[in-house]
Amino acid sequence: MEMFVKYIRGLWKTFTLLLRGGKLPEEANIHYRLWAERTAALVTAVFSAMDKVGISEGKRNDIKVKVDGREISLQTTLKGIAYHAKEEYAYLLKHLTENSLTTIHATNLNDEYALSRFIESGLIAEDSILVMLRNLHNHLKQVPNKN
Repeated sequence: MEMFVKYIRGLWKTFTLLLRGGKLPEEANIHYRLWAERTAALVTAVFSAMDKVGISEGKRNDIKVKVDGREISLQTTLKGIAYHAKEEYAYLLKHLTENSLTTIHATNLNDEYALSRFIESGLIAEDSILVMLRNLHNHLKQVPNKN
């Protein structure tokens, strides 16, 4: 009987949420979810393209720039962007607090800045890869607005 009451309460909460114009958690902030999925896909495409032109993981680890006073590799930067998109942003959206969206924006701003340092560095000679990195950078600039 106790379990039945839990289900009825949950059903009632959902029903009242929808009547008031609210959204189910899966639909809330969908624009952030879609943007994060696209971010991860773009990073995967960059890795694939780099492998095809001979910029292996080892070479990506050797390509380094100074960001915020410390050296960081292209591999680490791209892996970090993918990790944030796949794991951290998903967690923040699932466990939404008043600071979740601000955290996504701040983390993304750091990723965007780090990637810009590689684009501007002149260390990447392959034009097709630079185009892909610029596309990723432009995508990072288009993080959805907080509503």
